[in-house]
Amino acid sequence: MSKRWMQLPARVRDLCLFRGGPQDLPYAPGVLIALLIASAILEAAFDLRSGSSVAVVIGANIGTLVALGALALMLRWRCKPARFVQAALGLAATGFLFELIALPLALVVGHPSDPASLKGTQILAALVLFALLVWQACIAANILRQALEIPLAAGVLALLVLGFVDLFASGLVAVLLGAT
Repeated sequence: MSKRWMQLPARVRDLCLFRGGPQDLPYAPGVLIALLIASAILEAAFDLRSGSSVAVVIGANIGTLVALGALALMLRWRCKPARFVQAALGLAATGFLFELIALPLALVVGHPSDPASLKGTQILAALVLFALLVWQACIAANILRQALEIPLAAGVLALLVLGFVDLFASGLVAVLLGAT
């Protein structure tokens, strides 16, 4: 394995610490596809274990692909289509890393029906999950800001647009597949 590929985890760490950008990642379509598949499997296993229907799981995965299509359109609109693989790789790699950390915490939080019945560990896990969510959103906005060469506020807006596209496509597909 080449030295460049051995540095990929360090590059992802740098993205998470705001010391690098998507341009620092290698152009690696195969790694992007592998990360998307691994993330889809991990998320599907978690969602099915949590009682989600197959339609919802399929919808969530299609929503991710539609959001990636929207990212490609944004980059094309900014005349930067060549940045797609590295921007998507940055979003997928950091997203997968945060999934690996967040999903066990989500198991600790569970699905409490009564806020008064929450235990201290559940509250702590929920607070950590919230902090991770904010951190991940900041990382994603920074990746979009750098890839699109836009101000940070516009990067946040781009992140919100991609999130909306993902949720809309996920929900639409899930409903079309019979989810209630």
